[in-house]
Amino acid sequence: MSQKHNSDVIVVGAGPAGATAARRLAAEGLRVMMIERFALPRQKPCGGGISTRVLARFDWLADALREIPVNAISSLYLEGPSGGVFRMCANGPAVILIRRIEFDYLLAKRAILAGAELIAPAAISQASQDAAGVTLRTRDGREFRAPMVVAADGVNSVMARRLGLNPGWAPARLALDMMEETPIASLHAAEPDTLSVFYGYGGAHGYAYIFPKCDHVNVGIGYLLPYFKQVDLAPYDLQQRFIADLRSRGLLDGASRREYFTPFLLPIGGPLSKTADGRVLLAGDAGGFVNGFSAEGIYYAMVTGDLAAQAILAARDSRAPGGIAPARARRAYVRAWQKEIGGELRDSVLIQKYLFHSSARMDRVVTGAIMRPEFSEILVDYASGRLPYRAARRKLLWRFPRLLPGLAWIALRRRSEAAAAGPEVGQV
Repeated sequence: MSQKHNSDVIVVGAGPAGATAARRLAAEGLRVMMIERFALPRQKPCGGGISTRVLARFDWLADALREIPVNAISSLYLEGPSGGVFRMCANGPAVILIRRIEFDYLLAKRAILAGAELIAPAAISQASQDAAGVTLRTRDGREFRAPMVVAADGVNSVMARRLGLNPGWAPARLALDMMEETPIASLHAAEPDTLSVFYGYGGAHGYAYIFPKCDHVNVGIGYLLPYFKQVDLAPYDLQQRFIADLRSRGLLDGASRREYFTPFLLPIGGPLSKTADGRVLLAGDAGGFVNGFSAEGIYYAMVTGDLAAQAILAARDSRAPGGIAPARARRAYVRAWQKEIGGELRDSVLIQKYLFHSSARMDRVVTGAIMRPEFSEILVDYASGRLPYRAARRKLLWRFPRLLPGLAWIALRRRSEAAAAGPEVGQV
């Protein structure tokens, strides 16, 4: 006979989205079970860069980050496909670089301190929902049930697949990130205080990067998946060529280590058309909440996890089955994420489609940044949280008006494709 466990809310996944949701829900007195597939701490392939606006959005995070190594970066190096270079140094940190094995464990511990129960390792194999709640079963026979679920189990979300919210990502909505996170004793950046991005490396449809951590360095190449399928080299062969190139230019020193290399998929096509259904809310990568241009996902994961928790808390109703009105939670969640991050995620996909398909356009961005120093000011103010996205967008388009026609054309084309495909993004 299977073991049965009940709670007020189940959070599937203990990454940034899941742990943030679990922390807020537990702090408000709800019984929360956080189910994680792997034992913690566990490694998670990721660049590990977060714009510092996360510190303004989550006022408790700065204190928590004192427990782990963090490299606060204020220096940025951008290189265009033709070799043009733009350098910028902000007055304060614009990006913080962390290791996911440490950061995720930190957030999970904060959720546990708030009262959430961690169940790990536990791999969900079956999921179903009815009018009163959601039932989950693990591979080892345990059964979990709750009135609401926050599904934050990543790009390959079992929850999204089992409940029909995501039948599978189209290749055009995915990127392959080929990343190596190696100890600095083996491989280290020549400029450990600088985040470096190389647009159009090896082809227009992506970028490469160096993210120097305190004790490690992340080096990798990201390509839109349809483009990668046309590349002749295997992922690690590409990585070795890239690192050899960086070494020859004096930007890296040391040797690549195959055991630290992990390709992984990123959903860079914008949020799913349906991010809430029945008694389930999708957060983080499971819902497609990743910036389509920068590939930043941690910030949006934490935001959507927090918004999902807020929506559930606002939908508490003693008259509803399980004490939570699911329709109210769904509506509140979708409205909240659309208001806070919907516009920038939509625009990030437009920028991706406009820039990554043309080396010349990438070069113009780098050249424009060199010629127009206000570009870096807008970028830093946005990344640090001093300037809201909409204000940054207005300033950017005012300073760089040539971007507008291209983005408008892509937006119209996407609307036409969406209308032909069906429901709009974020519907409930």
